[in-house]
Amino acid sequence: MNQEKIEKLGKIINNDYSNIAGIIVQKNGIRLYENYFNGYLPDNAVHVFSVTKSVFSTLIGIAIDKGYIKNIDQKVLDFFPDYTVKASEKTIQGVTIKNLLTMTAPYKYKTEPYEKFFTSKNPIQDALDLLGGDGT
Repeated sequence: MNQEKIEKLGKIINNDYSNIAGIIVQKNGIRLYENYFNGYLPDNAVHVFSVTKSVFSTLIGIAIDKGYIKNIDQKVLDFFPDYTVKASEKTIQGVTIKNLLTMTAPYKYKTEPYEKFFTSKNPIQDALDLLGGDGT
């Protein structure tokens, strides 16, 4: 890796991107670059927000390639056969992996329930319970 370009990147991040905590570049299991910015250190916990969507979509692609998932039109509930859908709930039954990937899945809340997820003893159950709603 070009040291001059790496130093330039570090300066740009420190000056213009206060939301970047760190960058790690790894190839074939070898760490080529690791640096932390804006006061962050390797042991700091950081909420990654939308980065999760990119990782999730990559993992879905791998799962489809390996045959674990048929396609993105597969229903989410196919993967949770033990989940009991409330009798009055219809919307959740049509939610697909594509809805999750494109952030078009309907939910039963008006504001995002981060605290509930961060403190949940059963986050999968809680996430499924919030999925569905009136489709708006």
